[in-house]
Amino acid sequence: MVFIPLKDAQEAQFLKDNDAIRAQRARTAQSPALNRPGVPGLLNAVIASQSTNTSVNAVLVQIETGADPDTVAEPIRRWKHLSVYTRAQMQGILIEKLIATAARQIAMFLVILAIVSAAIVAFIIYTLTMGKIREIAVLKLIGTTNRTIAGMILQQAVALGLIGFVVGKVAATFWAPVFPKYVLLEPGDAVRGFVVVVVICVLASVLAIRAALKVDPAEAIGG
Repeated sequence: MVFIPLKDAQEAQFLKDNDAIRAQRARTAQSPALNRPGVPGLLNAVIASQSTNTSVNAVLVQIETGADPDTVAEPIRRWKHLSVYTRAQMQGILIEKLIATAARQIAMFLVILAIVSAAIVAFIIYTLTMGKIREIAVLKLIGTTNRTIAGMILQQAVALGLIGFVVGKVAATFWAPVFPKYVLLEPGDAVRGFVVVVVICVLASVLAIRAALKVDPAEAIGG
């Protein structure tokens, strides 16, 4: 039994013998092209390796114009026992695995944020309405219709949402260029966001409107 430091043990574990080193140097000196007789359209291969060693992790194969990618890929899968993906398959993997997953996550966050925003706006509008119960009762006493009172509360909710939308849009526009990752701001997204904000504010004002319509005009005299 031998006791050695951890660093030396790691070096000894991955240390290659002389034969393995010579074989590795021979493979490195050779071009890792996958040219094979009988495989139509196969031109060359470009190594794309991100490891610290000289082993090949991936090979990018360029085929001749008009060649069938599936026809080129089948002999590689069968005879070289390698995993081969055509451009269409790689795009499918990228879109379905990465982009679609990220899109679902972002959509979930947007739904949560919309619900939270609606709750916050509803709480603010309800609080402001409850603070004006006496004024609402006076309006009812002098003959103001329920439609007018509901419209005033609705305008207050929409105005609150528009202020938040403008502040958010301005902040996003100025912050996007310095954001650590690339952010694409499209006009269509801004329009859809505006519509969503208005809908959220309208729904959030329903609770306050219902509370205002239940106010008894006699409270204006009794207070």
